[in-house]
Amino acid sequence: MQKDYKKICSLFFREAEMGNWKKLNINNISKRLKRKEEDIKKIIPNKNHFLSFYNKNVDYDVIKSIPDEELRISSNDEIIQEYFMQKLEIMNIYKFGFINILNVSLKDPSFLLINLQSNKKSIDRYIKKVSKKENNISRIILTKLLLATWLIAFNKWLYDDSNTDIALVTINRGISRIKKNTDLFNKI
Repeated sequence: MQKDYKKICSLFFREAEMGNWKKLNINNISKRLKRKEEDIKKIIPNKNHFLSFYNKNVDYDVIKSIPDEELRISSNDEIIQEYFMQKLEIMNIYKFGFINILNVSLKDPSFLLINLQSNKKSIDRYIKKVSKKENNISRIILTKLLLATWLIAFNKWLYDDSNTDIALVTINRGISRIKKNTDLFNKI
């Protein structure tokens, strides 16, 4: 089922782009995929978990796309900056779907909590991938600072028409500020 994630994502985002997010449910998706509803619910319990599912798969694509050689020769801040930039690039094809999902779901506390946790786990997974040291406190603090940077950049990407330019500038500034004011990148 996980291997069909692009097809699943395409269906969810298409419904969102058409303005059908509010009435969408897993049953609709399972029928269109010709799969059992229980099978879909194993990976996406309800539509509030969809972006979490998408996030995990995008992370996998981003991590796979960054060569091990680049991980060895680049600094931690450069690698994390590359991670954010590639993630936005991949997400760009569904930008309108994201806008519609968020416009409908932002008042749902469950949706917000699930997706905030998903983004935090996403960043933490990537930091663990690039970590050379086992300093949990530094990693926790850096994850939270990068989460704030990501959420600000994501919001600018989402609602700015210049595609990813303003988001990339925000990511650069956020990472530069963290690097200038802390030594957390050196402690992971």
